[in-house]
Amino acid sequence: MTTQLPRKIDPKLAHLYDDNGVFYPDTDGMPLPDGFYQERFYVNAVSTLRGYFKDHPNVAVSGNTFIYYRQGSPRQFVSPDCYVAFDVDVDHIFYRNTYRVWEMGKIPDFALEIASQSTARYDIGEKRRLYAELGFGEYWRYDETPDSVFYGEPLVGERLVNGEYVRFEINREPDGLIWAHSPTLGLDLCWDDGILRYRVPDTGEFLPHYDEAMAALRESEARRRESENARSLAEAENAELRKQLRRLQAQRDHPI
Repeated sequence: MTTQLPRKIDPKLAHLYDDNGVFYPDTDGMPLPDGFYQERFYVNAVSTLRGYFKDHPNVAVSGNTFIYYRQGSPRQFVSPDCYVAFDVDVDHIFYRNTYRVWEMGKIPDFALEIASQSTARYDIGEKRRLYAELGFGEYWRYDETPDSVFYGEPLVGERLVNGEYVRFEINREPDGLIWAHSPTLGLDLCWDDGILRYRVPDTGEFLPHYDEAMAALRESEARRRESENARSLAEAENAELRKQLRRLQAQRDHPI
């Protein structure tokens, strides 16, 4: 069942209709069931990749955006916690605030789900089957809990091979780091004491995640303010010294 374009619509909502008058909402009006729990993990996962691909204009990185996969069927959509699509028109997605597969020309290349109590069973069951059917090239799942209480394992990455998902090799380091390589992203995904991190294979460096980037920004801003305060103080001291010098010169030139 589709929603036909009404005779008069709010111009602010025009971007949510396609050329046939079908309405594709950008929200279902319902809060995420585990939004507060998942929020910080979701923000780090998405914002870190956005920062990494910021100089690549045709790479879309998003999360909790509706991906409509069947034209004319606005009830058929998925919404990964994080997805990446290469070689797409990012501005088109930004304007629509949704990802319509038939308009973008492809399904996203990478999908990541973050474990939670309400979604875990669906993520490893029906959603996994649907992602394979739709053609997501890689599907990753991350469980931040120490005992992997939701997924049963901390990190899983899979690639699509002949319509079926095949697991990537998971590596476990003596220090507890768990990781696997994503050929699609060109990065290692790492479970680091419960935190999902991305690592550059060639350098071994971790990409700074959102919390770290914000902390660095606050530190930089604090240093800037300190520098400005120190400069203002120095300027005030110099002004006072110049005033004293002028006074001394005046006393020398015009002694009482």
